[in-house]
Amino acid sequence: MIFVTVGSDFRGFDRLIKTMDGISPRLPCPVLIQRGYSPYRPKNATSFDFVGMDAFIEYIRGAELVVSHAGIGTLILCKEQGTPVLILPRRKKYGEHMNDHQLEIARAFEKREGGPVYVAVEEGQLEEKILAALKEGRRGTPADNRGKTNLTRTIRQFIWRS
Repeated sequence: MIFVTVGSDFRGFDRLIKTMDGISPRLPCPVLIQRGYSPYRPKNATSFDFVGMDAFIEYIRGAELVVSHAGIGTLILCKEQGTPVLILPRRKKYGEHMNDHQLEIARAFEKREGGPVYVAVEEGQLEEKILAALKEGRRGTPADNRGKTNLTRTIRQFIWRS
């Protein structure tokens, strides 16, 4: 299964959802789309608005590939599960975000070692990159979330010192 997620930004991400809906009949496995606030309803893929965190993590864990916006939370979850991820950043020029920080995040993850991260800058690249990622079949090594652990420790220290 290919799990597509757009996160929870109020602007929606129709560009990703419409493209994935259009190419899903040509892909070798089913597509499941978390569409968030997007008004577009896919015709060729199963979709839902939002789910709880446990279900969300299970979708990531069970996916052959995650196709996502460049939301850092989703990228961390994919890294934790060792699930390959293809990023299509939300772009300012399309009114999908207030700036192009997601493009910067995508580029930074693309250069990192230690996990299969693919980047499509434009939606026309998605089908080719999805097929290549599925053919490669690379999974990363599940990673401990040291960032979450460090944040929790810092918050506890702050509370106990107050």
